[in-house]
This record gives sequence, C-alpha cells and structure tokens, in this order.
Amino acid sequence: MLYDAWCSLGKLCYSELDNKNKVGYWLMYKLLLRQVQYRLLVLISAVVFVISATFGSLAVAQTLPNQMDIRVLIDVSGSMKKTDPKTLRIPALQVLTQLLPHGSKAGVWQFSNYPEAIVPLGLVDPQWQKQATTAAQTISSKGQFTDIGAALKAAAFSQQDQASGRQLHLVLLTDGMVDVSKDAAENQRARRTLLEPILQQYIDMGARVHTIGLSHQADERTLRAMAHLTDGLFEVAENADQLLDIFLRALDNTVITQQVPVQIDEQTFEVHANLESMTIVVEKNGDHHIKLRDGNQRLFGKHQTLASQQWQSSSTHDVISIQQPVAGTWALVSPTAKLKRVNVVGQLQILLQQSHQNIKVGQRAYLDVQLANEKGILLSENQLQGFDLGVEVMLDGQHISSQAQVFLAHEKTRVHLPVIDQAGMYDLNISVVKGQLVREISRNLRVHPLVAVALSVELNPVNTAPTQDITVTVQQPSAISQEAMVISKEQASPALQALMQAQTKVTTPAASADAQATTPAASADAQATTSEPQPSVEVEVEVEVEAEAEVKPKPEEQAEPETPAETEVAAQPLTATEQIAKLVNKVKNQLSTAGSTTPPTSVETPQEEPVVTVKTALDPEDLSYSRWLVVIGAGVLLLALLLFLRRSSAAST
Repeated sequence: MLYDAWCSLGKLCYSELDNKNKVGYWLMYKLLLRQVQYRLLVLISAVVFVISATFGSLAVAQTLPNQMDIRVLIDVSGSMKKTDPKTLRIPALQVLTQLLPHGSKAGVWQFSNYPEAIVPLGLVDPQWQKQATTAAQTISSKGQFTDIGAALKAAAFSQQDQASGRQLHLVLLTDGMVDVSKDAAENQRARRTLLEPILQQYIDMGARVHTIGLSHQADERTLRAMAHLTDGLFEVAENADQLLDIFLRALDNTVITQQVPVQIDEQTFEVHANLESMTIVVEKNGDHHIKLRDGNQRLFGKHQTLASQQWQSSSTHDVISIQQPVAGTWALVSPTAKLKRVNVVGQLQILLQQSHQNIKVGQRAYLDVQLANEKGILLSENQLQGFDLGVEVMLDGQHISSQAQVFLAHEKTRVHLPVIDQAGMYDLNISVVKGQLVREISRNLRVHPLVAVALSVELNPVNTAPTQDITVTVQQPSAISQEAMVISKEQASPALQALMQAQTKVTTPAASADAQATTPAASADAQATTSEPQPSVEVEVEVEVEAEAEVKPKPEEQAEPETPAETEVAAQPLTATEQIAKLVNKVKNQLSTAGSTTPPTSVETPQEEPVVTVKTALDPEDLSYSRWLVVIGAGVLLLALLLFLRRSSAAST
C-alpha cells in the first residue's frame, strides 16, 4: 500500500510539471523508487531470515526434553500393617523423591478411604525434596478402605498438563483391591468406574500408569490392566524389602537417568571432569557411619560434608547429592554398606525414546537414541565421532542378546530389539561409550504371552490353524477345562481364582435334556444324549477386564446352568478369528431355535490390543521438515516480491 501511494504521488506531481522540468524530475523519481524497492526487499529478506533461523534453532533445541510430570500414590489402608509391617514405604519414597531431577514436576498422595496430598504438586528443587522427605515420615496404615479410583481422580492430569510438553507418569502402590464399601455391588461399580471413565482420562492425556502390587493379595488383574492399557509397567513386590528396587525401576522408566558403572567388588566408580552434579545411593545394611573417599582421596561422612554436598539419611539408605564433583576415583568406605547406584548430570544429554514398554511374544520393539550438549543442541557429525551405542537385553540376570553400533548424524540412531519368544520382564541396559567415558541407562520391557483362546468344541483341525496373535486349542474333554493366562511368575489373586473356578461349571444333563426335547432335529444331528456332557464354547482373553464381581458368588446367587448347543463350522479356509465369529452366530441361531429359557452361552471374541497414544518428545525429523518448509516458503516469497517490484518498475516506465 505504501509503495502504491508513493507511485501515485509521483505521477500526480509529474503531471503538474511543465515539459522543461519533467525530464529532471523523472530521473530523480526513478532513482528514489529504486532505492525504496531495494530497501524494502532487504528489510523483508532480513525479517524472513531471522524467523527461519530462529525456528530452525528452536527445532533442534526442543528435540531433547527430559521434563517429566510424575505423581505418586501410596496406599495407607489398614491392610498395609501386614504387608509392610516395618513401613518400608517411607525410606523407599524418600529415596525416590531425592532422585527426581530438578526442574521436573511432581506430587505425592496417600489414600485409603479418601486421597490426601502429602507433598503438593510443584517443581522439584532442594526445598521440595526436603519437604517430601519430611512428609514421607507421616505415612501410616490407619485407613479402612482402598479407594483407588478416588486417588486417581485426585492426581489426574489436565489438558494444561498435556499442553505443557512434559511426559506424564503416575506411580501407584497398593496391596489390595478396589474397596470402597462393605457392599460387594458398590465395589463392583467402583472398579468399573476406575477402569472405564477414570483410566480413560489418563489414556486421553497420553499418561502412563505404572502399578505396583505389594504381595499377591493385591488385585493383580486390575493393576495389570491399568498398566497395560496405558503402556506402563506392572510389578509385584513379594515383600516390602523389594519396594525400593521396584520404585527405582519405575523411575528409570519415566526419567532418562544417566548412571556411571559401579565396580561392585571394590565399591568404586569413576568421575570425569565437567560434571554438573551426581547423586549417590547407598544401601546401609545396618552401617550408620558410612564414609566416602572423593577423587582427591579426601575422606568424609555425613557430618563432614562441604557446602556443595547434601547428605540425606533414611532408615535403610543414604542419598548423597554433590555439585561439581572432583574428577577421579571415588570409593565407598564401609564394612557392610553397598553402592546402589550413581546418577550423574553433565554436558552430555541423551534422548531415549522406547517404542513400547508392553509387547506380545513374537512382536518387536525398538529404541531411538540421540546425543546433545548441555543446551539441548544435537551433536554434529564431527562431535559424534568416537561415540558407540550398546544395548543389552537380559531376563532374570541371564544374558539374552547384545548389539552395538555407531551414532548417525542428523537423525535418530534406531536399535531394533530382537524378537522374543518367552514372556517375562526384560531388562534393557543402554550404554553410551567414548573412550573412558561411559554412561548407562536402564529400561524395562514387559513381554506378554499371546492371547489364548480355548475352544471346547469339535472342529475340523484344518480350519483351526492358529494365527499370529491367537492360539486355538481343539479338544473334547469330559469336563470343561479353563486355560489360565500366566504372565511371568505372577499368580492370580484368590478372589480371581474363585471367579475362574465359578466360570468352569459343567452344564447339567437336565438342561441338555430340555434342549434335546425342544429341538429333536438338532439333537439328531448332534447325536447327543442327556447322559453325556455336551461340549461348550469357552473363550478367555487375558487383557480383558470384566465388570463381574471378583468375590466368589454365594450359592443362591449362582446362575442357572447353561444349555449346551451343537456348533458347526463350515469347512472353509477361514482364520481363527473368523471361525470364532461364525461360531458365535451358529450358537445364537441354534439357541433361538431351541427356545430354551436358560441364558445363552456367552462367547467372547478376542479383542485387539487397545492402541494407546502417548505424547512423547517432539520428533526432530518432523521439526527439520518444518524448518525446511519455512526456508523454502521464504525463498518463494522473496522471488515473488522481486518479480512484483520489477513489473511495477516496468509499468511505471
């Protein structure tokens, strides 16, 4: 608009001049017009360049966020007096909160009849950690009920939390089931509410829920489902002594924690120069006079710390935080204590993205790793020279596989994990090595067995070939058997076992006789008699969480025996899933023809695993692509502007 006004003003003045002064004025006008054009062009070019350069630098710097939002829920119901008589939740929580990285967001709630925030949600700093250490000492076991749903609602993430860009995690510790009342029906409704609307909110926010069952008395089925549906981890602590180890594993799977190797026999570790800070965790084992020897061979204990050192003690562990530690060989001096771990923060940042924390047998997962400096800027090709990446997979301390490769410049270095054919909790040990510099990161991968489908019907074996995700077992037993899914070494709770046994009741001959009398044609085809037990259809999917009561029903509440029905499967090359679907239709049609008054046989088809969308760090490939779009767009804009100015100049002449 300014340019058009300048041209109009020039033409108006030109028309008012006489012929004698027109030539001089025209030359001056053209000169000023050219200056305006080029200055405008330079100004727009500078603005576009600054925008593109700023956007590009932010794209690289934002690819390595390690900012977390972690919320911890601790069960304080009365049953904890038996499962945690020494209240080892207190030192475990104290160590966990001391290891949270500064700048992350965290909060702690205790719950029983109702939830209560004992450490308010806020940014983690030394003051917050001190408050958490003091608040942990107030944990007791006085509650009557275990309202897990109310606890999750109190600690729920909001859309503002989701928009903050932090990775959202929740750690839940409990030893019981959903217990909000003495009324079993009300407990069922509370459990349904927990697994549907409440947990769905966490799924929608992209949060991962990590569940810990203290003893096998906990509702493992519900806790496992909560973790599986949000791609979190589920573990069972056989006793309270294992709590800290499980807490640390949960922390390792939420925060990118760099560790240095510890020489177990000598109880020593190497510290390199230019470290910003390090945190040492020591298991005291009864020694309350632990001492450390630093890189300068200075010996110090809890009461000889310097201004840059902070020593926190609990009943079982000591946590020592040191700013700018001295380089050299450090050692623990104690007859019984042991170094648990040494976390470090330095100039090297590691971005680690794990594709899945839960997979099935036969499926594959992968890791994406990148390196950056202390400002979050990805290392260049020259800076990556000499760095090696190693990944080791272990199960119960046994080596499974290992692989190593060099880092790729300007993109993620992807490591494909091997195909695993055995269910269990696997340890992933990731190492970044350059000469004497070694950084380690620990992660876990839960491998679940394939979804099992048990069919107690006579089927053509040709039509029952198992697919990749479904195992079909064909049998015609005298009594219906229940195939129980077992993940790792975990066992179902007594209430769950009672429910499973209740589901395996064999249909009564009376019902078969009734069905035979009503449908003689079907009976003739089936060639069945009332004295022989009829085959039934049974489908069991492990990850499905039903809303039925977990408590064994009373005799008067038992359902009527189910009426057996003849099932047929057409001899066609169908997959196992299609066979089951067709089998369901056959059962429904024959039951409706029979006109039986008993409830129809319930057949549940295996459901696909729910897809959980978890918001992670920004993809550097996407940001790089956007950056180039900005640069190309700026170039096109400059070219169009140049052509416009040239046309305007030609038109004015």
